[in-house]
Amino acid sequence: MTTNVGVISLSHFKNVVYYGEVCVGTPPQYFNVVFDTGSSNVWIPSTLWPVTTYPHQTFNAKASKTYRQDKDGKRYDLAYTRGSLRGDLSQDTLILGGIILEAQDFLVGFEPDEDLKLVKFDGIVGLGLPSLGIAGTQTVLKNLVDRNLISKGIFSIWMKGDEDGHVDEVQDAGEIIFGGFNTKHFRGEHVYVPVWGNGFWNISMSRISVKGKDIKVCIPQCFAKVDSGTTDIYGPKDKIKKIYEEFGATKNEIACSKVKKLPVISFLIGGKSISIKNYAYEYKDSRGATRCKLRLVVSDDDTWVLGMAFMQATHTVFDFQDFERPKIGFALSKKKKIGFAKAARAETNEEVKTL
Repeated sequence: MTTNVGVISLSHFKNVVYYGEVCVGTPPQYFNVVFDTGSSNVWIPSTLWPVTTYPHQTFNAKASKTYRQDKDGKRYDLAYTRGSLRGDLSQDTLILGGIILEAQDFLVGFEPDEDLKLVKFDGIVGLGLPSLGIAGTQTVLKNLVDRNLISKGIFSIWMKGDEDGHVDEVQDAGEIIFGGFNTKHFRGEHVYVPVWGNGFWNISMSRISVKGKDIKVCIPQCFAKVDSGTTDIYGPKDKIKKIYEEFGATKNEIACSKVKKLPVISFLIGGKSISIKNYAYEYKDSRGATRCKLRLVVSDDDTWVLGMAFMQATHTVFDFQDFERPKIGFALSKKKKIGFAKAARAETNEEVKTL
């Protein structure tokens, strides 16, 4: 068995999306992609990608010696909660931090919707479990295992958070490691919990507390998707409103003067309490006035989703050594003290919330 690990540095844009560099094709072409645990497909933009808000690297299939288009010319639509595209089913070599995945299935996108025309990243590498992938295709995780490319069937994600709210793009803001983890990025030991259901990295939470008080929203438990491609924390309307009530809010809009006084929110997972403090951001409204919002949002389908606002507090290990019994490990993130995030999500639409 190989002892390879693949290490990729992550950048974030306005503290609303994390992405890192991968290579596709021979010779390699470089793309900044979101590593999304809420989906399982891979796509990058083709040379037919339209003009967008931010410039993008586009994939020149003719320039790659190892490129293969689907023999039947299949095209697929990928839809996210926000954002969709159409692309040609293809195969080529994908390089993840030095790990070479030959014949990786992916879509070469050519028709994005209006939401994807606004994003900063080039594409998405889905790291959900295989059952979420397009039927008959090989997902990244399955390819890694089947080709025996990593010493251990895990990947880890570390997100440092926003250390300078005045900078649009922050480099070296985190790390994803395929096949291992960096012990310098966490404190103590990981607590592992089983994944429930198929496809999504879905876990159980037994309690949510505000200022140390159990607010009784997880009785007897809540189930939540751990989603690196989502910016905020989402939950059912009645549960989120109960959290708002704990600090005198009725919606996720909040006076900026109250941000530094927001209480700690804790999530009890596998017996470990994971606390978050930095869950508000600043933005400019249509008149240029500074306003503030919470990263606690009502979900459209009454489910809990633990996005970036949660993952910045943890070092997270996604364990797929047994696809029938996947699990997630959480440890407290080791990072510098971070400040109040200043973002402009309302203007940039950078968030990618996967289905």
